[in-house]
Amino acid sequence: MDWKAAKAVVRRAAHWSLPAGLTGLSLGWTVYAVGEILSRQAPAPLALTVAGIYDAVWLYALAMETAHRRQGSKGTLPAVLGWVFLITSVGVLFTHGLLYASAVVAVIGAVVPAAAKATLIMAAEREATRISPAAQAQIDAVRSATRDQVAIGRAVTRAKTDRQKTAAVLEREEQKARGKAQKVRHEAAENLTKVTAEHPVADVPQDVPTLFSDEDLAQVLGHWSDGGVSSSVSPVSPQAGPVSPAPELTASQDEGHTPLDWSGLAQVAAVAGVETPQPGESLSEERLTVVLRWLRHSENPPLSYRKALAAYRAAGFAAKEERVRKAYAALIDAEDAQP
Repeated sequence: MDWKAAKAVVRRAAHWSLPAGLTGLSLGWTVYAVGEILSRQAPAPLALTVAGIYDAVWLYALAMETAHRRQGSKGTLPAVLGWVFLITSVGVLFTHGLLYASAVVAVIGAVVPAAAKATLIMAAEREATRISPAAQAQIDAVRSATRDQVAIGRAVTRAKTDRQKTAAVLEREEQKARGKAQKVRHEAAENLTKVTAEHPVADVPQDVPTLFSDEDLAQVLGHWSDGGVSSSVSPVSPQAGPVSPAPELTASQDEGHTPLDWSGLAQVAAVAGVETPQPGESLSEERLTVVLRWLRHSENPPLSYRKALAAYRAAGFAAKEERVRKAYAALIDAEDAQP
């Protein structure tokens, strides 16, 4: 015999050993108890014959019920007979114990058939629900994939929640800062009104005299170098040369940004179906989103909000930070929603 087959037979025998032992003990005890009780009313051979027929019918009902459970089918009659004979056997053994022994023996005798029935049902159901290793592997794979999907979904939800919370906190802080600034302005205006009322002064100049004209400032900036102002040119000299033309706008190299590809901005605008945004212009929501998408993907990995905002300012575009933040959050949500 093959070793694996022998091992399977031994394992199956061990599986059914307890139900078989308890069932045999219950049948033997029931034959003895029924025979002894009936022997008071009939001859002993007849009483034992009736007890044997009783146990035979009960054993056949148990066998049929077990077969139906193993096959996964429904056998109503064997199940009903099995429970009826079980209740009867419990009552007979309990009564026999009280009549011929003690209460402890009566309880033990009543428990044995119930324990035999319970172990027999568990063994039969285990045989009926046994599945192949291949099927179990498929079940494990499906469960694992489902758990992975649930875990990913929870992580995405948490990330979106954290982003929304962070945006709300930043907006709250900005509102607080604006409130404090408004309060300072209000207090300054009140103080100015109070001081003006207490110390009136006639002929107060409306404008501060110009000490350094705009033309002088433009001349100084035109001769600015990395080392400072050229020593050969006076900061306010009227002979200074004209202001040099502004170079092409690029993101700050000190912040780690690469030079911006302005042709890429035109391509993104064309895809979005809007005009190419220009620095200094008032941008609509669509054009603002185009600029942020262009800046966000100007590097790999994409820029964070802070870096994108710095690049936005460095490129010469102007908008309120609250508006830029909301447009950036909407851009992220739209990218996350894409399959």
